[in-house]
Amino acid sequence: MKYTLILLLCIPSLLFAQEKESENKRISFLIGTSQGVSFVHREAKSNTNLKTFDVTPGYAFSFGGGVNILSKSRKSFSEITLNYRSYGNGIKNIVDVSAANGYSSKLSYDRFNYLSLEYRYSRYVKTIKDYNTFFSLGMQASYILNEKKNLNYDDGSKLIKTKGKDFSGNDAITTTPTFLLSYGVEFDNGLFGIGRKSHLSLDFTYDWFLLGLSSNPSNQYFSSLINYKLIF
Repeated sequence: MKYTLILLLCIPSLLFAQEKESENKRISFLIGTSQGVSFVHREAKSNTNLKTFDVTPGYAFSFGGGVNILSKSRKSFSEITLNYRSYGNGIKNIVDVSAANGYSSKLSYDRFNYLSLEYRYSRYVKTIKDYNTFFSLGMQASYILNEKKNLNYDDGSKLIKTKGKDFSGNDAITTTPTFLLSYGVEFDNGLFGIGRKSHLSLDFTYDWFLLGLSSNPSNQYFSSLINYKLIF
């Protein structure tokens, strides 16, 4: 009974110590996801912006995890994450010998899937109604996992899947670096009360390979994404 009373008396002190530790915490784990739209600005293995086929915007998404590092001044933070990233686009008017005009009337799809290592630096800029906002700059280095091309003909479909290591020249690892610009807001807790805090941001990404002077084994995209992260 005596030890139980001592433990009960210590609980307020333990909770206060944990709260102070959380406030002073500078390195945190995070998980997150992005959802948005991607646009092709250069096709795979192409040195120009000319397209083999007319393309349409596609669905883009990513999910992953990593660490959030708060600066000593608490005016900025850095994030290092490992992500599964997938960008896609539509393809119009593919050659179809069975079609009346020689081109398919159906929309086809092309999708590249990557494993990406991302670094982004963010700086708090303004407090709006007790919420901190921030700007971010970042870069992603990616490895091509595979390409999935779904060709839709008038009389059927065909799925072509190519592993990253099977791209010609075996240069799948030398993919386009992706530059990132973002603006977001920080919340004091996560969705459904999960996490210590969370970030919601609007991300813009742009693929740029060797200053645009060389071809790339995957499509080069720019995108607009909604990004949400839980920080623990």
